[in-house]
Amino acid sequence: MFDNYLIETLKILGGKKDLDQSIKFIKPKLVIKHKKAGVKYTVKKIIFDEESKAPVVICYRYYGPGSKKKIYIKIEKNNFSKYEPV
Repeated sequence: MFDNYLIETLKILGGKKDLDQSIKFIKPKLVIKHKKAGVKYTVKKIIFDEESKAPVVICYRYYGPGSKKKIYIKIEKNNFSKYEPV
């Protein structure tokens, strides 16, 4: 039941459920910020860990101003509280 609630909430935020059970954000980009560091990331998709079934956020930021190179990170459920929506 929690999985369905989570997926529906993510879809409301602009996500689209993919065939591999991930949620991709193809609509307006969801940006989150690390509370302490202030670094902003764009959410690419949310996957579910195969063992724990917990959500994992895949997001990126650009290497620097004017750069086209992206840095990707994974944010696991136990670190969600360190981030906030922008």
